[in-house]
Amino acid sequence: MSTEDKLKDKTPTCGNTLLPAVVGSKTKYQIIYADPAWLYQCGKNHLGKKSMINGKTDIHYNGMPIKEMQKLNVNDIADENCLLFMWVTSPFLKIGIDLMNKWGFEFSTIGFVWNKEKTNPGSYTLSECEVCIIGKKGKIPTPRGARNIKQFLSEKRTRHSEKPNEVRLRIEKMFPTQNKIELFAREKCVGWHIWGNELENDVNLETYANNGR
Repeated sequence: MSTEDKLKDKTPTCGNTLLPAVVGSKTKYQIIYADPAWLYQCGKNHLGKKSMINGKTDIHYNGMPIKEMQKLNVNDIADENCLLFMWVTSPFLKIGIDLMNKWGFEFSTIGFVWNKEKTNPGSYTLSECEVCIIGKKGKIPTPRGARNIKQFLSEKRTRHSEKPNEVRLRIEKMFPTQNKIELFAREKCVGWHIWGNELENDVNLETYANNGR
């Protein structure tokens, strides 16, 4: 059985692109994709444990206080030239940029805008979009892939907090050869390492141990 076939057997393909596996002791990543487990509470979004909308405890997933996320050793796994793609909801934009800075990245731009095709209550206007911001450490990783990737996508929201797989595919097209890791991951895809509380992790961000891979 070829290496490619073994990868297919062990890891679900989240898209149409089969990427090379990233392995090795203390792998450095040029692409980091994160969907932080924000905690919601009206007036104190980053500290509370209850929903900003209904005041009830959020039972969809285990959130992480911002102070704990700031302690994660993300900068240690980032290569000298690295991009961070990070999802933030509108109320968390400043908090997200601050977290990005703590991890060693400087805010660059908004990478993706996702229209969820579902309207939610908001403090000012009705909310229906979520953004994925980009932070940069060093320079943009090379070699570059596609340079015509669109920022906007419209796709109906499914499971709570689950992001469209299309965004991951677009990142792959932009940077097809770079080492990639997804933080706060809910599934493992070919060509990506992961870290989160729902799957077996490829790295330990508390100590930056590469789990013997």
